Amino acid sequence: MRPIDLSHTILPGMPQWRGDVQPLAIHRVSMHGESSHMSSSLEFGCHIGTHVDAPLHFLDGAPGVDEMPLEAFGGAALVLDATAAVGADGKPVPLDVPLLEGVNLAGIEFLLIRTGWDTHWGTESYYEDWPALTQALAEQLAVAGLRGVGVDTPSPDPYGGQVAHELFAAKNMINIENLTGLDQLPERGAWFQAFPLKLQATEASPVRAIAWVEPA
Repeated sequence: MRPIDLSHTILPGMPQWRGDVQPLAIHRVSMHGESSHMSSSLEFGCHIGTHVDAPLHFLDGAPGVDEMPLEAFGGAALVLDATAAVGADGKPVPLDVPLLEGVNLAGIEFLLIRTGWDTHWGTESYYEDWPALTQALAEQLAVAGLRGVGVDTPSPDPYGGQVAHELFAAKNMINIENLTGLDQLPERGAWFQAFPLKLQATEASPVRAIAWVEPA
C-alpha cells in the first residue's frame, strides 16, 4: 500500500473561512546560526486548512476530537464522483440524493465526495460558493452507518447552513473538510485516515489526511 496526501498546505496568507476571527500566523522564533537552531510557533483557528469537525462542533455535550476513539478517524473509503455538481460555467449545483443511485455503501466507513472544487483553493472564490449537500442527501448519509463524510469544499453545508453538520453530529460522525486530490483515488479500495491533534475538549483540528491505496 502507498500513501496519497489529501491535505492542503497551511501557509501564511492563505484564504480562510469568512468571519474567522483567528488569522493564520507562522512565526519563526529562531533560525539556524552558529549558536541557534530553527524554532517556530503557530497561531491559527482549529478549522484551518484540511481539518476534521467532531460532533461537539454543533452538538453540546457531544465528544470533541480528544474524546473520540482513534478508529473514528480511519476506515474504508468510497470516493463519490460529484464533479457534475460544478457546471461548465463554473457555477455549483446542490449535491442531492440522485448521487447515491446505484452506490453500495455496505462496508464503507468514509464517503469522500469529489466535486473538483479544490481547484479553487488559494483564491477568494473558494469560500464564496461551493457545491453543498441538500438536506435530503445529508439525511440519507446520516443513517448509512458511516464514520464520516469528507468533502473537497469548505463544508458539506452552504455558507451559513448547518443541517448536515447537525445530522452527522447526532450520529457521532465526523466531517472532513477542505480535502484535495481525491481524483488520485480509486472509487473503492482506499483506506482513509485523518487524525486530529489531541486538543482537550475541542470541536475541530487540522489534520494530515491521507489515503492508502494499492500500488499501480
